Amino acid sequence: MRGEFYRYVNAKLLTLYFAGFVGPLSANTVLALVPVLKSTFNIDVGTVLLAIPFLMLPFAFFQLFSGTLSDNYGRRLMLAIGFLIYGTGLLVIGFSPSLGFWSFLLARFVCGVGYAFIGPVLPAVIGDLTEFSYRGKVMGIYSSVNTSAITLGPLLAGFFAYSWWNIYFMMGAMAYTSMLLVWLVLKDAKPKGNEYSIMQVFSDLRDVCSLRSVAALSAAGFMGFFSFMGVNSFLSDALSRPPFNFQPSTIGVILSMGGVVGIILSPISGHLTDKFGRGRIAYTGLAICILSLLVMLTARELIVFIISMLLFGIGGNLFWLPLNALSVELEPEKRGAVSSLFNGVRFFGYALAPYLLTPVYEDWGTALLSSFQLVIVLSMVVAFMIVPIVRYLGRQELPERFNPLEAEGERKEPRWTSESEKPYRREERLPKGIFHL
Repeated sequence: MRGEFYRYVNAKLLTLYFAGFVGPLSANTVLALVPVLKSTFNIDVGTVLLAIPFLMLPFAFFQLFSGTLSDNYGRRLMLAIGFLIYGTGLLVIGFSPSLGFWSFLLARFVCGVGYAFIGPVLPAVIGDLTEFSYRGKVMGIYSSVNTSAITLGPLLAGFFAYSWWNIYFMMGAMAYTSMLLVWLVLKDAKPKGNEYSIMQVFSDLRDVCSLRSVAALSAAGFMGFFSFMGVNSFLSDALSRPPFNFQPSTIGVILSMGGVVGIILSPISGHLTDKFGRGRIAYTGLAICILSLLVMLTARELIVFIISMLLFGIGGNLFWLPLNALSVELEPEKRGAVSSLFNGVRFFGYALAPYLLTPVYEDWGTALLSSFQLVIVLSMVVAFMIVPIVRYLGRQELPERFNPLEAEGERKEPRWTSESEKPYRREERLPKGIFHL
């Protein structure tokens, strides 16, 4: 019993859980602060929302390489560098009310660079420290901690909106603490190879990009974030306007509802993912996310928005957790590279959504549908496009799912719950030239 418990709670995993809490804590705070930032810096909503691509674009770009580098130079070094840069950016944000809005944006850019060396590396470390049989459960605990940070960030920002800079000072201190813990507790993390050239990074990325399953996984991540976070980017501003006129604290509560249910559901999602398969659970989560958008489309009262966000939390948790697990399972020998590509591409979706949807939100409103409702409709269309991709991913062969005796030439076939769960027998590669780096 003690050994079973130690699988999920030990010094290394506790360090990763804490790091996984600190990392995303600040990312979504700006969603609850849109009305206050408009007043603090005397700018419009479109300018405020520049804070999202300023964080997400460097985050998406640099993490294309960070996971691959961690495969060869070690996870600990990448994480320590990431938290050092990330914490510095957070402290500059704290001083931005006296420095100006451009300092706020540049500090967000620095945070994005730092978090790029954190986000994709933490799941790769979990993949290193766990076995296939219980990895989903550990991912569930990690996801619960991660979700609690995503939830608490907007909630804190909403309740302390009129002194929001103090929150960033606190998060900066937590980032430096994570850096020290990672360096001390993961001190036995070693690079895989003795010699490694920077060109090998591009070679590894090219190899994983050529896999159809990795391309499909990345496409699902991109469209998922574009759809779900596209709506959330405008939600706080829409709720602060007529006919709703909600206060920042109320908006923070609404935004946090999905995270609250996600904290509770994540360990359960991990268990379900291990039991019923990655594809089936992701498909269920996607369906619930689409339902949440449909509820939000008709919402007029506070309670309906809360119900919508609760559904969003359930669906998002069931959707993202299996995809995160697949990102470290499709190609175990290069899980850092796959995790980098998957996270990089999906966060490009997050970065581009506010930019591409701002004209819709500001100018496309009609008497039949408000501009915010049009954003929801477009997000639902993108979400429906993910359905066949998830079905394809659910049929992929996972190398670690086979019996360990396979390594000795004695391969055993696993049992499948249904014919639809049976995997393809070989990994398909994209033609040369596609995704060529």
